[in-house]
Amino acid sequence: MKRLLLALAICLSAMAAMAAGVKPGSVKTLVDSCGFFPQLSLDGQWLLYSPTEGTSLVLKNLLTGAVKTVATTGYPGFDAILGDDGKVYYVTQQRKKHNLVYRTGHCYDPVTGKDKVVLKAQHGRVQPLRASRGVVINGERQIYRSGKQVGSWAYTRGDKLYLVDDAGTTRELQPVKESNGYLWASLSPDGTRVMFEAAAKGLYVCDLNGHVLAELGEFLMPCWYNNDYIVAMSNAGNVRTSGSFIWLLSADGNVCKPISGQNERAVQPMVAGNKVVYSLIYDGTIKQLELDLAPAVFLHQESGKGKTEKVKSLVNKQDVPRVFINPGHGGHDSDDRHVPTWVIGKQDTLHYYESNSNLTKGLALQEILTNKGYETAISRTSNFTEDDLDLFEIVSLAANSGADIFMSIHSNATGIEKRVNFPLGLYRGWDGKPAVEGSLDLSKLVMKHLHGNDLAVWTADERSRGDWSFYDWGYKVGLGVLRFNKLPGFLSEGSFHDYLPERERLLNDSYCWLEAWNQSLGIDEYFGRKGKFKNGVIAGTVRWKDLARQDTDKRVFDEDNLLTVNGALLRLYNSRGSLTRIYTTDDLDNGVFVFTNLVPDKYRLEFYYGGENLYQTVKLKVKKNQSSYKNLKLSKDQKPKKK
Repeated sequence: MKRLLLALAICLSAMAAMAAGVKPGSVKTLVDSCGFFPQLSLDGQWLLYSPTEGTSLVLKNLLTGAVKTVATTGYPGFDAILGDDGKVYYVTQQRKKHNLVYRTGHCYDPVTGKDKVVLKAQHGRVQPLRASRGVVINGERQIYRSGKQVGSWAYTRGDKLYLVDDAGTTRELQPVKESNGYLWASLSPDGTRVMFEAAAKGLYVCDLNGHVLAELGEFLMPCWYNNDYIVAMSNAGNVRTSGSFIWLLSADGNVCKPISGQNERAVQPMVAGNKVVYSLIYDGTIKQLELDLAPAVFLHQESGKGKTEKVKSLVNKQDVPRVFINPGHGGHDSDDRHVPTWVIGKQDTLHYYESNSNLTKGLALQEILTNKGYETAISRTSNFTEDDLDLFEIVSLAANSGADIFMSIHSNATGIEKRVNFPLGLYRGWDGKPAVEGSLDLSKLVMKHLHGNDLAVWTADERSRGDWSFYDWGYKVGLGVLRFNKLPGFLSEGSFHDYLPERERLLNDSYCWLEAWNQSLGIDEYFGRKGKFKNGVIAGTVRWKDLARQDTDKRVFDEDNLLTVNGALLRLYNSRGSLTRIYTTDDLDNGVFVFTNLVPDKYRLEFYYGGENLYQTVKLKVKKNQSSYKNLKLSKDQKPKKK
């Protein structure tokens, strides 16, 4: 029924578009390949774009065919604007002390060929934005205006939407509740409305007080065509948006029509006059089409010397590492790898979904890092279909957070009969040659700590690979969630969930928490914060020493051949003899126990099974920001000791 209603809605939208009489005109190719984030000048003479990895910024004269390279360092390609004054405003990034990322604002004049730093390096989000009378490079500590009076503008940062008026007064708007974050905010040409995308919700138009006027559906990277129409790209990552097209939408929500070619995978639209430019996702061909609609009439663009000013409310804010966390997938949909699991303890089949354990790990990592003094942002906090964000949407949220690193959390599966289990980090680039510096270093550190988890049975050492080398999907295709991502980062395949004993462990929330804890240790080391957190962890498993698993799947290794103990009671005492924690192993056949946030001390761990029968006592020492492991084995022949 839901799909039928969706199809009906699409048909009605298409009918409305046809009734509006909107027709695409001529279409031509401006760049044959490797061009992304295209921007066209209002006079149609200049085209600004970036090659695939954002490592350079290129300006092409469409009248002469001459090409100028604007910048080649600091990944300038993904945050740039071709201003109506003919200048290029862009942002570069640089890793500095303790791997914090600092971002610098630049202005390039193609007439003189001069490039000028207009906004000094600062930590956090720095973004060029179009204002009603000019361009703003918006930072958290300082901002740059292209002229003395640039008018008003809207911007997003994390889960906040802001509006700045002509006088420079900033107001926060809250048009949509419980959004995963706001993106792509802009004012209409007449300055009366704000358009924005709310992650997991869709595209909206609101008034200047934040009251929603129209819901336009699930579209990304929107831009105003004129006061009545909007151009946007498909949200191809969500199952409710079909195809990858450039769309024409009316600002009131009544018109919805694809305007790019049917066989094109079109993305990243931008409007200049009555022209729309966009890229094709795989080869980077840049195309231009014309519409038979009246273009927007913009306010007079001020010329003159730009100026920089401080943002007083944030000037004294301390620079601490920021981490963007992406728990992979979302909702039990077709891309979520569902595996039924027979659980002896429950005598029932439980259903494992990767999205569940990914979210548990992601939320745990956010909490752990926050307790350690980090700033964090996360792409989802629930597990519904709408949380399965478009991959470009995730990348944009990460950039918008001003993060220093990007972490995408998953588990892996071989897809074949052979079962293996090891931590695998996948970063953008070739093996040993990451597309973004820092990604390989970060992956190696996190994978090292994941492999140090003694609860798991590993079949091989940890690995860090470039996604271009790892996958044979085509030249530089790789993982979509890493494409267009200029943050140091990687996708963590923490273990293999088609290895049955590991899947049983992943059903345990404490085990997922432990993976997040070990991820945090790698992140600590990357940022030079190793040992700064005061508390530690004790973790382990409880197995029957003399009882083997009775599984139809015999592809298990080493101690995973032993049956785990369900319902084991563990009591933890500190050096003063005080009972500190109690943990009971679950009935999901994993035997996992984890004691978190322990003050460094000497501890005594007592193990009980069947009432008050004490079987083992072990001594452990907890050190700050470290893990202590103890895997226990219980013999059926062992006589209980008196307490």
